[in-house]
Amino acid sequence: MPRKERPLDSGDSAVLTFARELRSLRDRAGRPTYRQLSSLTHYSEAALSQAASGRKLPTLQVTLAYVRACGGRTPACR
Repeated sequence: MPRKERPLDSGDSAVLTFARELRSLRDRAGRPTYRQLSSLTHYSEAALSQAASGRKLPTLQVTLAYVRACGGRTPACR
């Protein structure tokens, strides 16, 4: 059984707001585990978990993969 996600710190910094939005997207997707997301994105569970940790901004590549795996929309690449 996966561990519970660590609560985000209080505050409204851009990094925390971004993490809240990623977590919200994951919730709307049915709360897939990071293992499930990893198999869809080919990024490690740790990288995906860190993306929503609120400690630092994830890379664009990890963010886009996370969003796609959760059924979110991403901008079209040109």
